Amino acid sequence: MSVEAIITIIVILLAFVLFATERLSVDHVAIGIMVTFALTGVLTPLESFEGFANSATLIVAAMFVLGNALIRTGIIESIGPFFTKLMSTNHHRSIFSLTFISGSISAFINNTPVVATFIPVITNAARKTGKHPSKYLIPLSFGAIFGGSCTLIGTSTNLLVDGIAESSGLEGFN
Repeated sequence: MSVEAIITIIVILLAFVLFATERLSVDHVAIGIMVTFALTGVLTPLESFEGFANSATLIVAAMFVLGNALIRTGIIESIGPFFTKLMSTNHHRSIFSLTFISGSISAFINNTPVVATFIPVITNAARKTGKHPSKYLIPLSFGAIFGGSCTLIGTSTNLLVDGIAESSGLEGFN
């Protein structure tokens, strides 16, 4: 086994332990991995930081910023009473509405921030109505996954596959 392979295995195992124990923040571990690979010569510095030039990485980062902006402006909290009222009337209608709303939004905003943004809103609304939040969180996730699969920016998987296809000389998604 080559020295590069041994270094890679050690770094992956160490990263796994650090991710699992959360002794360091996720972003520090990820940057540490890139720097370690660059310093040990497993990757060139250009290769190590090439992921930041990928449009998928930039779009996912922008979607997290957009999701955070929606939370900070209070737009997401303003729909909390709507969901509380909806959940207190009809269970099936509330499931359908939640799935439809999360799917519609995640078609235009990456689905991960959509789910992360809606979790506290749905959890609070469910608790106010005396219902268990898990009855609503799975439909929220499924709606977001479905909506995200419909467009290029809706899920990071589509963005990554598009980037790989374009870098391989194939036509990207339209």
